[in-house]
Amino acid sequence: MSVRARLVLGFFVVTAALAAPTLFATGSLSHLRRLAVEERSGHAAAVARLGRIQQGLAELDRLERSFIATGDQALGRAAAAEVTSLEEELRSLRSSSPILPGRLEATIDHVAALTRHVEGHVEADRMNRASETFSSLLAAFDEASTELTLVADSIDAMALRDARDAESTSATARAATLAGLAVALLFALAVAGYTTHAMTSPLRKLSRASARIADGEFTIPGDLPYDRSDEIGELSTSFRAMTRRLAELDRTKAAFLGVVSHELKTPLNVIKAYAEVIEDELGPKASDSHKELIASVAEQALVLSRRVSRLMDISRLEAGTYSLSVESTPIEDLATGLERLFERQAREKDIDLTVRVTESAPFDAVVDVDILRDEILGNLVTNAFRFTPPGGWVDVQIEGESGGIVFTVTDSGPGIPKEHRPHIFEKYYVVDRARAMGSGLGLAIVKEMVRLHGGLVTLESSPPGCGARFRVSLPRVTEGASLEVPQHSMVGPT
Repeated sequence: MSVRARLVLGFFVVTAALAAPTLFATGSLSHLRRLAVEERSGHAAAVARLGRIQQGLAELDRLERSFIATGDQALGRAAAAEVTSLEEELRSLRSSSPILPGRLEATIDHVAALTRHVEGHVEADRMNRASETFSSLLAAFDEASTELTLVADSIDAMALRDARDAESTSATARAATLAGLAVALLFALAVAGYTTHAMTSPLRKLSRASARIADGEFTIPGDLPYDRSDEIGELSTSFRAMTRRLAELDRTKAAFLGVVSHELKTPLNVIKAYAEVIEDELGPKASDSHKELIASVAEQALVLSRRVSRLMDISRLEAGTYSLSVESTPIEDLATGLERLFERQAREKDIDLTVRVTESAPFDAVVDVDILRDEILGNLVTNAFRFTPPGGWVDVQIEGESGGIVFTVTDSGPGIPKEHRPHIFEKYYVVDRARAMGSGLGLAIVKEMVRLHGGLVTLESSPPGCGARFRVSLPRVTEGASLEVPQHSMVGPT
């Protein structure tokens, strides 16, 4: 299923989940409307008809009394019309009200029959019989009034029952709607969470894998969803192919650098040797300009030789073939060797070099002394000399910390601008600190050499009046123990 199909399906499922309580609430509202409007209207109409029947009985009583007293036929016809009206109201009441006691209908029929008897007696001039029948009619009026009261009470009871039913329906609908809405929301959240996780989880894995590639780790991740049939699966497959291709290119590049570096070493050594031979053969016969040219050739050959050596180091580090030769080395001997290595250069550049071993420093350290002195600390001190003006100072401090040794190299140069600090350990990145020269490999090699020792190198915030301040932290290893070397990475900041 494609990502678009997943999103559409999730949308419809969430919509259906939210629509269910809405439809239930709509049905409950329809029932409430029937109770509140239709039933209430029916009850009101029934009560109104009861009122008209009550008024009709009272009017019929008045007309019958006047008819017996006067014998006026117009009053008799009016009484007959009133009886017809009562019968019509009774039929309407029967059709509109489900509750109609049978005695009311019989009583009204009895009233109608007695009214016709009274009319017949009056027309036949049987006034005594008319009076007797009227007495029975009065009793029928009382009975009809009683029945009307019973019907009214029944309608009131039914209205009260409907009101209670409406209240119960409203409470039930409210509780059911809220419960349904809560369940629907939980279901919708579950569907949304599942859909989100199904899409964002592989994307996070791809993001982490991309970050590892950006750090130079060209390993094919095994946790990506390669078997998915949607766009994410296609992206994962393409990412695997890209990673494999980048790994091949990286190996090819490392092999190329190794071959080129090795091939360049021989002609550079030959150039250096020829320059020394020419200088020895000319001797005092050479002019100052010739001596300067020969010295420049020898110096540039030395510079190129150092850069080629760094390229070879880089290729071996990237190929994972660089090995350490660790041994127990006294810290004082390491400090003395570093100071002797740079004392001549410090005098020539008029820079005050200080190498200090604090009381917290251990007596010895299990390290590759040549790499630590020449490559790690040597590169850091060389950079400090390059950017420290004459009359400045370079300070190297060695101290101990919990479970390790710390080497701090600080100079009084111009420092490193903030925008360059995240990139200074990347290959080929050169910071223009007024007159920077070099290939941009020195700090990258320092970083990897420190990693080979299981340590960490960082650029720290410098105190006021200081330029750059580098901190190398190495673990304390006892003699005979093996170093825990992390997986190397030649790209990206430390």
